[in-house]
Amino acid sequence: MNGPGRSSREQAEFDKFHYLGTETLRNKLGLRDPHRLELAERYLSAIRAKQGPPGDARRVEVDGLKAIHRHLFQDVYDWAGKFRTYTTGRGAAPFATPENIRPWLEKQFAELRDENGLKGMEANRFAARAAHYVNEINAAHPFLEGNGRVQRAWLRNLADRAGHHVRLRSEDRERWYEVSKIGFEQADPGPMADMI
Repeated sequence: MNGPGRSSREQAEFDKFHYLGTETLRNKLGLRDPHRLELAERYLSAIRAKQGPPGDARRVEVDGLKAIHRHLFQDVYDWAGKFRTYTTGRGAAPFATPENIRPWLEKQFAELRDENGLKGMEANRFAARAAHYVNEINAAHPFLEGNGRVQRAWLRNLADRAGHHVRLRSEDRERWYEVSKIGFEQADPGPMADMI
């Protein structure tokens, strides 16, 4: 069965990244049970997150975003830090198609550079503009897995560079998913800005 908006080529890509007949991503740990994979992934990415991002992950640009993903998921996936190669989505709404991921993100980062990386903004204005960019990165959903964790790490880095502090706790995870869904499905960054 082809996924949302996937061509035959994209379905073949999907099949390369999943264990045969499952939705479980192939992983370095050889885990085929999705629940066990999720637990291992969260544990290992949390260890990497505590290490802090490496230098190349601190750049507020497309390759910096990829470097964050590579850092967080290097212990779990061979494709850590690489953009997805097939279409996926939330419900009936697809995220950016693979060929549009990089151009879309480059456009967002160019706009962010035009805003001086949000430096010098008061807190509420920073939160509103940061929410806009987080929602746009979420709409691209560039990675097969781990997009939310990458977005949160990216946001903390953006805030640090702009002279703000964003504190996101593990118990905020469900709220993050909720406001991300609103931002994506309703194109409303307000709830994300409130959370930030």
